[in-house]
Amino acid sequence: MRAFFVLIALLAWNVACVAGEIRAGASMQVKPNSIWFDDLAKFTRWQKLKKSGDSKAFASYQKERLSQRAAWRFINQLNVKILGYEPRNDRVNVEMRTQGRFLGSKWYLEADALVQ
Repeated sequence: MRAFFVLIALLAWNVACVAGEIRAGASMQVKPNSIWFDDLAKFTRWQKLKKSGDSKAFASYQKERLSQRAAWRFINQLNVKILGYEPRNDRVNVEMRTQGRFLGSKWYLEADALVQ
C-alpha cells in the first residue's frame, strides 16, 4: 500500500513538472505540421469542432481555414516565445521567433503542439 502512495505522489509530481514548463516568457518549439491560428475566434471554433467528434465538420472547417489562410500548417519545427497559457482551454498564445517573414507574428495553438 505504501508503494502505491509513493507511485501516486511521483506521478502527481511528474504531471506538475510537465505542466509547469509552459510559462509566459519561455522559449519552446512547435511540432511540425501543427495548426496555427492568428484569430482567437477561429481557433476556438476549430477546437470545439475537434472535440465534438464530428470528424466531417472538423475536417471541412480545417480545410477551409487552411485554404483561406485563416490558419496555417508549417512543415518544420519552429521556435516560439510563450506569451500566455490557458490550461483550462488548452490554449497557448505564442510569438514566432524563427527567422523569416513571420518573425514576431502572434498565434494561437493547442498546448500539445509544443515540444519540450
